Amino acid sequence: MKTIKNAAEYVPRTTKPQKGNKYYTTKGAGGYSPCIVGSPQDADCNVLANCVGYAVGRFNEVGEQDGCKYLRSINAENMANVAKEQGLEVSDKPTLGACVVWAKGQVGNSNDGAGHVAIVEQINPDGSIVTSESGYGCKNPFWLTTRKKGGNWGAGNDYKFIGFIKNPAVQIGETAEPAKPETPEDDTPVCTLTKGCKGEGVVWMQKRLYAAGYLRSNEVDGDFGKITLGALLAFQFENGLEVDGVCGAKTKAKLKE
Repeated sequence: MKTIKNAAEYVPRTTKPQKGNKYYTTKGAGGYSPCIVGSPQDADCNVLANCVGYAVGRFNEVGEQDGCKYLRSINAENMANVAKEQGLEVSDKPTLGACVVWAKGQVGNSNDGAGHVAIVEQINPDGSIVTSESGYGCKNPFWLTTRKKGGNWGAGNDYKFIGFIKNPAVQIGETAEPAKPETPEDDTPVCTLTKGCKGEGVVWMQKRLYAAGYLRSNEVDGDFGKITLGALLAFQFENGLEVDGVCGAKTKAKLKE
């Protein structure tokens, strides 16, 4: 296992894994991953789009594990319990390379959601973090999210923060600042948002749709579902945009006006 002892040694992932990367390819396809294929399945890395598939791959990739030794192919919200069984530490403070875990609804009840996981790539001086992540059912298989410190760490109201699974390959303390990924200076999400996406980027879009009168305040929940889709379609139609239900560059620019 590779050991990272200072921030300069930590190389954050800022782009989607390249084709042939074994950490993001199922064992059946010649890779290391024990996870299921994503949906929609990425042409280069078949465990994407899927938050668990990505997080398991990235967590092990950080330490250049010979295979995917840590974490498992399970519902995201159960990942912290599995980590403890494997002797890993779960903390309420972020560390580089850590896997952040959220539950959705009642923990352990897969009928109300499988939760979400992401990987900490950067810790900012103000305590916010930048995470790399993926999501089942998301058109975009990879994105970065800046998440504000504390509370629910930028997840929607339906999600509950569980903790940060410390990466055993990273031994540089909890407040070290890594080499910074190239992220936008404003809070505009870098990813394209489509139905099924969740998290801070969706909250960003929903807040602007609310301010423009297309959503109610209680509908700003970080979950891009049917209600948000209807609001986005109406916004696009009434602002002369392509009415496709996808929040891409042109739609985001209009939302910021």
